[in-house]
Amino acid sequence: MKTNNIWFLAPVGCALLFFALYAVLSPVPTDGGERATAAFVPPDATPAAEGLVLAADGRIGEASTARSLEEWEGRRNVAEWNEGDAIEWEVDIPEAGDYTVTVGYYPLEGTGQDIELAMTVDGKPAAGGEPLRLTRAWRDEAGPIRQSRGNDLRPRQLEQRMWMRGAVLRPGELEIEPLALDLEKGRRRIRIESVREGAVIADVTLAKRAAPAPYAEYVRSQGVAAAGGEAERAGDVIVKMQAEQAYLKSSSGLYPTMDRASPLTEPYHPVKLRVNTIGGSNWDTPGQWISWQAEVPKDGWYKIGMRYRQNKVKGAFVSRKIAIDGAVPFEELQNVRFPYGLDWAVREPGGGNGKPYLVYLTKGMHEIRMEVTLGELAPSIQAVKDMTAEHQRMYRQIVMITGVRPDPYRDYELEKSIPELLPAFEALSERMKAEAERLESLTGGGNAGTRSLELLARQIDSFIDRPDTIPRRLDSYKTNLTALADWMLTVTSQPLELDYLYLASPGEPKPRAEASALGKAAHELRAFAGSFVENYDTLGNEADGEHSIEVWTGLGRDQAYVVKRLIDEAFTPETGIAVRFNLVENALVPAVMSGEGPDVSLLTNRGDAMNLAFRGALAPLDAFEDFEEVARPYMPSAFVPYRYESRTYAIPDEQEFFMMFVRDDIVSELGIEPPETWEELLDIAPALQNKHLQIGLPYEDLDAYQLLARGTGTLNLFPTLLMQNGSGMYDEAGAATRLDEPEAYRAFKQWTDFYRLYDYPLYKDSFNRFRSGEMPIVIESYKLYNRLVKAAPEIAGTWSMRPIPGVRQPDGAVDRSTAATGKAGIILKDADNVEDAWTFLKWWNRADTQSRFALELENEMGVLGRRSPANLDAFARTNWSRGEQSALLEQWRHVKEIPELPGGYYTSRNIDNAFRSVVFSMENPREALFAWNKQINEELLRKRYEFGVSER
Repeated sequence: MKTNNIWFLAPVGCALLFFALYAVLSPVPTDGGERATAAFVPPDATPAAEGLVLAADGRIGEASTARSLEEWEGRRNVAEWNEGDAIEWEVDIPEAGDYTVTVGYYPLEGTGQDIELAMTVDGKPAAGGEPLRLTRAWRDEAGPIRQSRGNDLRPRQLEQRMWMRGAVLRPGELEIEPLALDLEKGRRRIRIESVREGAVIADVTLAKRAAPAPYAEYVRSQGVAAAGGEAERAGDVIVKMQAEQAYLKSSSGLYPTMDRASPLTEPYHPVKLRVNTIGGSNWDTPGQWISWQAEVPKDGWYKIGMRYRQNKVKGAFVSRKIAIDGAVPFEELQNVRFPYGLDWAVREPGGGNGKPYLVYLTKGMHEIRMEVTLGELAPSIQAVKDMTAEHQRMYRQIVMITGVRPDPYRDYELEKSIPELLPAFEALSERMKAEAERLESLTGGGNAGTRSLELLARQIDSFIDRPDTIPRRLDSYKTNLTALADWMLTVTSQPLELDYLYLASPGEPKPRAEASALGKAAHELRAFAGSFVENYDTLGNEADGEHSIEVWTGLGRDQAYVVKRLIDEAFTPETGIAVRFNLVENALVPAVMSGEGPDVSLLTNRGDAMNLAFRGALAPLDAFEDFEEVARPYMPSAFVPYRYESRTYAIPDEQEFFMMFVRDDIVSELGIEPPETWEELLDIAPALQNKHLQIGLPYEDLDAYQLLARGTGTLNLFPTLLMQNGSGMYDEAGAATRLDEPEAYRAFKQWTDFYRLYDYPLYKDSFNRFRSGEMPIVIESYKLYNRLVKAAPEIAGTWSMRPIPGVRQPDGAVDRSTAATGKAGIILKDADNVEDAWTFLKWWNRADTQSRFALELENEMGVLGRRSPANLDAFARTNWSRGEQSALLEQWRHVKEIPELPGGYYTSRNIDNAFRSVVFSMENPREALFAWNKQINEELLRKRYEFGVSER
């Protein structure tokens, strides 16, 4: 009976499938592939804003180093302001007050990063000395939308060369206003210095801070027929702007995006990918802006609308500031809310009466700009940040007495040991309850921040009632603090996706936001049928023929899509070489050994790369004539792990090394200076440990994959100490270790003493313990920076990244030598077309390609995706600030790579065995190192015989 039912359903299923295929293959309204972007026409030079104008030709004496220019791009009497140059003015301030700072500037060609500057007033740094910035302007490449397999490709992002007028911004600032200087009346000395990138400066304008007028006042000020009555009913104009066809934007990361979720998204295709939206997760940082141009057919009042989707910030809203022709028309457009929702919606900003706001526009072209702000959430976020910092301070004071693992049977009498504890908790409880009520009124309930504040306030109230319970509830207190900080992280991100914007006569009906139920059903059916013929998971093209190669990578899918996009948009059009690109994880070595490997493998673990090289599976890259030119922009140490028997088999993609992270607020509070040497580190350890605070040193519990893939350099601190003590891991021939040298024993004893004598923690969560302040000094990979910036906003501004401690030399210099790990690109020896593979690898390792990959990866994943290319020219173009780059480069110059040798995995394993025998079994360090080193040398010798390097 069951079999008969199945045979009965089969024709029905075939009929449905036939109908679905008919639906998907039938004509679909779309203009996705044929659309073209209009040629860009830059605007006229913007005149200086009203206020106190400091002209670029008004410099004084020798204090200014910028070069005067008579004319530049239509402006006269300007100054060429290159990196490191300064311009200074003396100006009479007519009255005391807050003055906003705007600059008329023309960005010079550079790396494409925002312009960083430092500003001083009478010699004192503005904004606490933090880097200030001016944005650049970007646009889409003009011309038809390019395609791959019928799918749209994102247009290239080009910098628009133009005069700009912009407010000086404070990166990471929560307030929505630009930098404001608190100036006293009288003669002041204003100085601006270029820290990164350059520009031609026309003027700097100081203007008293002034907010836009309310809407009612704006309407009265227009001096034309009032908005309302007949004016609202007249006219039938609607001017639509496709959001993906932006006019200008503040970042190259604000590229057009794609949506297939709704049949009303314009342009639409149920199966193919169409460039049809802009924004989302890459348009979420305060200060980012996008603008569009609209040509209005006649003078009159217009409402503004947009089709949007905000499905990221649950239980809250995101905000945008809307400006028209460079200015916010009225106060209500300073913070336009876009509430959370799963579906697309249409928003026409308006008042509480349900009527949209109207703006009066004259006939002709107008620019509409939307800028990310924190809006009305900014005060709450700042208040939560301040309260979280205060909570963390109280938590540290408790931990300094109880330790992180208090004795549950001991009464620490915290209210006596910390007299300000209970009063501080009472004040915090009141502040949290008040802020929870404010958030409730703002978001309308269901907000995670409100719940976190209320939960923490209840816990604090219980602490006040029963102080004796605080020690045994420290873990839950820390967890609740983390939840509050995570909420702050969530709402600080303000993502918004736009399909289109429009200007319309007041009487025009609002467009539909979503399709009808029937329309959605048809869309789902088309998309379902299309899934049988369209493979969205493949990253490759049809790439057969004389000029085609196969490239593999072990990246995550998001990162791999960035690589694929770069290949489609840049490499193939430039060279004519087609690329089959595949995402393959942990399968390279088995595939090559079975004869199924690629031509090129990108971002390959150094262990995998060299294990293939030892076995003759890789092409030596130094055999190519232009290899030396390709290798020029790298640190001298970068190629050491990829050399074997005088040949080089890979080009480094990145070098990862240790940096020291310091909680400046805590060490300052304790009167401690960050250590420069290991002796200084040991000197400050008692001061920290007496307060139950600790220092974190790098150590990883080794597994088989790490031993084979990562190399020895960053698994623990021993290679670093070894090189700082004047020794090394292997002899010059690579035939044996140098661990029998006196310097090696000294380094090994120093390493084991950290844990055996000084009780440094072996296993730890560096991120969380640094975040909470339990470990105010941590030595970790520089990639910890990404996590701290992205996931710990509550400690922003309280920590720094510095070079690691070292050994002071007789001349006073500090040897900060350290080992590293990393990944590289390789070419397989059996590649079908080695020359094309080399062309690809050269293109991939060019500075422009590497910097674009780094920038687009960060645009795609946020700061968590930030990377440091091994190519130094590309590194200079990344989003690291100049100060951060300087700190990284200082440590990078001390990197001494360890060669990869056959059997090298045995080195890491047995060094760890020696370490464990000393730390856990209390064996003699000298004897343990000698015994395990003997086994390492025996394995190295055996592997040299196996690979024919040495004879028996």
